[in-house]
Amino acid sequence: MDCNRILICAIILGLLGFSAPLHASEHVPDEHIAAKFGIEFAQNYLEASQVYNEMWALFPRSTGGEPEYPMYYGGHFFCEKGKFNLNIVDAFTQEAEAGVFAELLKKDYVEVRTVRFSHKALIGVLDEIRRFVVSNPDSELKIAAWGIDSPNNMVVVQVQGYSETVDTAFKRNVIDSPMVRLEEGKPVGALVPRAYEKSAICENVAHLQSGERIFIGQHGFSAGYPAVRGEESGFVTALHGLPLEGQAVRLGSASGAVVGKVTAPICFSGSADGAFISLHQADFNQMVDGRTLISSNNRPSQGMILVSASTPPDGTMRTQRNIVVTNAHFNANMGGGLVLTDMIQTTGYALYGESGGLVFRPVGSDAQTQGVIVGSEIASAKGDNMFFAWAGAIDSAIDVTQESGSAAFH
Repeated sequence: MDCNRILICAIILGLLGFSAPLHASEHVPDEHIAAKFGIEFAQNYLEASQVYNEMWALFPRSTGGEPEYPMYYGGHFFCEKGKFNLNIVDAFTQEAEAGVFAELLKKDYVEVRTVRFSHKALIGVLDEIRRFVVSNPDSELKIAAWGIDSPNNMVVVQVQGYSETVDTAFKRNVIDSPMVRLEEGKPVGALVPRAYEKSAICENVAHLQSGERIFIGQHGFSAGYPAVRGEESGFVTALHGLPLEGQAVRLGSASGAVVGKVTAPICFSGSADGAFISLHQADFNQMVDGRTLISSNNRPSQGMILVSASTPPDGTMRTQRNIVVTNAHFNANMGGGLVLTDMIQTTGYALYGESGGLVFRPVGSDAQTQGVIVGSEIASAKGDNMFFAWAGAIDSAIDVTQESGSAAFH
């Protein structure tokens, strides 16, 4: 993790900001970012964030709505100056200059770099490693995590007990590619909800907010983001390993008021870890950190600055500002045959029971939904490697639509 931490530090020194559709009256740098990194940096990031949104709108889409990456596209990230960095594959620069990103390449706040490998090729390497991990659960190669390092245009693989011998074995058994770099890594674990005897009981069940503590059986989670599934309104939370459909959801403690039920659980595996909770005794307050929650279809990017809101076991709401996305395509071997794919890795930390907490990015007076907290490098007291399930993957897996605005749930 040493190399990773160096990269994280470099990113933190200069990539803080937010990115989302901005209204004309909201072209003002975020106060938390400006206070920590200076107004000049915050202004750069504000403008670069608008370019980021424009880029996502330009991608060609598959019939399923997924972006189709052109061969000249080598990835992107927010650099240490707060600007938007767009990687163009050096063998396809002419195609890029005539492609869908042609105008973006000329914009201020955009830095264009030429790189060797396309994003599509890097994604292919991720898939190759995933297939090996899934097919070889008892392999002596202790692959902990792998993902795309956009600034260095490669796939970084973290293995436990890294050595030259391990490197050779990886190349022989998994993949031998110039797109891959191995380094020492630590086990990654889910923040599996636990039973707690002491937790605050909320007396007012009229309103529920993102990050607030909920209980399913004896296990505590955090409420995620508001959503609609068919005719039902409710919210999304993480749900690794638990529970059965139809189970009651209680507010504040295992003996708190019943506010809804689990109507769409999915397993803790793949690229989504979540469940839809149908509310029938509470309205969802769509304000968080003083901002109005809005939906987002744009995948978080490396270097992006986000905020998380969740409730640890003591029942006190906790907000972490300025957590930095360190890998936008994070994959982890959880052991026992469970493999997480395409998660979002960040700095910051999370405790057992904070699973499901909302992750968002501040945009003016809005909080743009990004996903829900799932795990950490060290699933115990603290870590500096929190990751979350991207909302887009969850929404697709359990067929929900993110709810925006201030509509009440009944």
